Amino acid sequence: MSTSRWTGFARLWIRYEPLLLLALPIALAILVCSSTYTTDPDSYFHLGCARRIVEGGCIRTLPELPYTTLADPFPNLYLGQHLLLAPIAWLLPPTLALEVGVLAMASGLALSLFLVLRRHGVARAAPWVVLGMLAIPQSLVYALYVKGAATFLILLVWFVDAVWRARVRRTFVLAWLSVYVYIGATVLVPFVLVHLAVTRATSGRWAWRLLLATLGGLAIGMLVNPGWPAHWAHVVAELRTIVEQDPRLVPGDLRGAEWAALSGTQLVRFGGAAMIAWLVVLIRRLGRGDASSPAAMSGAICALGLFGAAMLAGTKMLELFAIFSLLAVPLVARTATWPRWISGAAAACALLLAIANLARLSDQMARPGLPHPGDYRELAAWLDERTDPGEVVVTPWDDMPGLFFYGHHQRFVAGWNVQFLLDADERRFNGYSLLFHGQVADPENLLPALFDGARFLIVRRRAHTQGEQALTDQLSKSTHFEELAGPVQTWRIFRVRR
Repeated sequence: MSTSRWTGFARLWIRYEPLLLLALPIALAILVCSSTYTTDPDSYFHLGCARRIVEGGCIRTLPELPYTTLADPFPNLYLGQHLLLAPIAWLLPPTLALEVGVLAMASGLALSLFLVLRRHGVARAAPWVVLGMLAIPQSLVYALYVKGAATFLILLVWFVDAVWRARVRRTFVLAWLSVYVYIGATVLVPFVLVHLAVTRATSGRWAWRLLLATLGGLAIGMLVNPGWPAHWAHVVAELRTIVEQDPRLVPGDLRGAEWAALSGTQLVRFGGAAMIAWLVVLIRRLGRGDASSPAAMSGAICALGLFGAAMLAGTKMLELFAIFSLLAVPLVARTATWPRWISGAAAACALLLAIANLARLSDQMARPGLPHPGDYRELAAWLDERTDPGEVVVTPWDDMPGLFFYGHHQRFVAGWNVQFLLDADERRFNGYSLLFHGQVADPENLLPALFDGARFLIVRRRAHTQGEQALTDQLSKSTHFEELAGPVQTWRIFRVRR
């Protein structure tokens, strides 16, 4: 092909490459808009908070969880995310708002990654971002949920860019804003320290202003905060759980499975694609021996360090590992010469992994017994008709956010994170835990004694655990409870006989 044709093709690629980013929301929309789509409790909770901001302004209290540390005042460390989602919750009906919110967050992250990589001279950034987000299972999962870190991850990409480009003011502002979108905003500090060490080793100078800007932004965010002063205690309590996890809060039982320590097989499944990319790139770079840029070096150190942290702290670190990998791998790789067959083979493998991940998630969501958005909508409407305003309804903790999102006036014992119930009232936590493990001999007496006369007790038809199955069997045989015909088959509903 002539040089002029190559030049023309290159210009067309640069001009139209961003359109490839549309492949990501299209692929995600196929799952999100399907009848089998399921999401996690975080998505419902954050969209539910956005809906309440639309209905009543800034959330000062959370009466829906009266027995937890979130009740009064509500230390909302995700206020910025809720404000961003508020227009979606205002303009769209709930289920559509949930779907659009998921797609908007994932698209915002992909666009941010693309723009930052382009700013750093990475060619073919769009296909890299799309295939990377779909090929790394943990990144794909986060793209399908509105997790607490969803907005922070978008901000993190721009914060990394600001540090790499030594933009002190931007670093300060982004660090400040990060406090309003994520409890773990302090994770910015280790990255800056790594980058400072790298710049010192490569240029012989310390970029102290970037560290001061980061610390200053975080400090101002904590001082100038609508959650004052409750957010201080909330941040300390949350960060403490990283090293002090109560053994009673078993991941997958009374806590989300993302808190579980990862086995070797799980590490390979969730982070293996990114690790293979790192192995290939690093081996190629070692063979050449060329020096990488400080940005590439600090990004690589942070990414590989986060993978090591994931071995100890679980999947929460894997998403940060994925983000730093998506940013740093192409920066490390671009200084090496890559034969076309290697690039083609890598793209083909990434495409196959993306298709396999999408198919696997689709199959997982289609498993019987999982609650879908429509199920929560129907159950919430059913409860709205049969409960009094402010009445306590006892449900599995991870069903509370869906009912909170669709419902209007119920209160719940636990939800979103059972840690907040444990921190506020250990007696009620013990009662709730024993109840859902089938270890309370007289639940008809426990409900009025600990939970303000609650009448309704809801359990999954397909139980989470053996303990919950024992509770279901107990309730179905008890003369103190009557089983009611619910609106959907996902749950069994019992009511205390009066």
